[in-house]
Amino acid sequence: MPGYFVKQLRCLRSRPKTDFRLRGFILIACLAAWGLALLIGPAAAAPPAGKLLVAATIVPLGDFCQRLGGDLVQVQVLIPPGASPHAFEPAPSVMARAARARVFVYIGAGLEPWAARLLRSRGSKNLMVVEAAQGIPLLGLDEPHHGHEAAKAQGHTGQHPDKEGAPETHLAGNPHIWLDPALAQEICVKIAGALIQADPGHRAQYEANFKDYQAKLAALDREIKQHAQKWRLRDYVTSHPAFSYFARRYNLHEVGTIEAAPGREPTPRHLQDLVAAIRRYGIRVVFAEPQLNPRVAEVIAQEAGVKVLRLDPMGGAPPYGSDYLQMMRANLAALDEALR
Repeated sequence: MPGYFVKQLRCLRSRPKTDFRLRGFILIACLAAWGLALLIGPAAAAPPAGKLLVAATIVPLGDFCQRLGGDLVQVQVLIPPGASPHAFEPAPSVMARAARARVFVYIGAGLEPWAARLLRSRGSKNLMVVEAAQGIPLLGLDEPHHGHEAAKAQGHTGQHPDKEGAPETHLAGNPHIWLDPALAQEICVKIAGALIQADPGHRAQYEANFKDYQAKLAALDREIKQHAQKWRLRDYVTSHPAFSYFARRYNLHEVGTIEAAPGREPTPRHLQDLVAAIRRYGIRVVFAEPQLNPRVAEVIAQEAGVKVLRLDPMGGAPPYGSDYLQMMRANLAALDEALR
């Protein structure tokens, strides 16, 4: 990635209050500069016959790739809807599909530990790799939006056990960056740049798609901010720390999570602390996730005398399916019900 482009991204991140329309113009200019550098640089590969094959690890990334690529790309999502990426282990057929891709998009930060094996086996020849979390400052696993009084009682290492109970994965930080629409914009910058580099002959169409989708992400951010201004409550409890970046963006307080680390069963003491925190903060809802068993959330809600609602960090389920924007608006409706 050209140094100019990196510099502009850093500038963008250093100004969190910048209006999204201005951000959009900055990002378009960056992308155009990047595309020009690619065209005059050491020769990018010619586009293959037919559509550009893109592999994305999770549904939101797949939707970003489809929106930016349009009818020029064929997108394969490797982790099926309903599966938790923390526990997913791809079958050989999944690895084989990914190995045929020209563009590979993943989150990184330890969310998909198998991605490193795939990249080693695939090699770098004719492959554009987008690690979405690269260059984005990650929330630590024990920071205020990720660790809190209810979680501290249980402790947290950032690891989760495999089927035999041994630690399997160490997360580099909270990987759920795509749930902040501003960070989703940054991810889309990287994806659009990779599509251009893999298929420079269609740069104009990719840039047009990019501009259109960035405007939609900006509109989503404005819509969420308008709703957030009306929320009377700011505290919430959820299944696991998926919405920490969203909470930071819109000034929410993650009081506690049922799972302090992916795959770690909560202790009885931790559940007691969660119930006490729900009562202390006047929380009215426990949020469950469709990728995780809701049983514990239902038990906690029953004990605390509150409701269970759903927040979906991954998508793929009706009524919004793979549409990131619709998924986020469904989450916004649940937050409205819980926080107003």
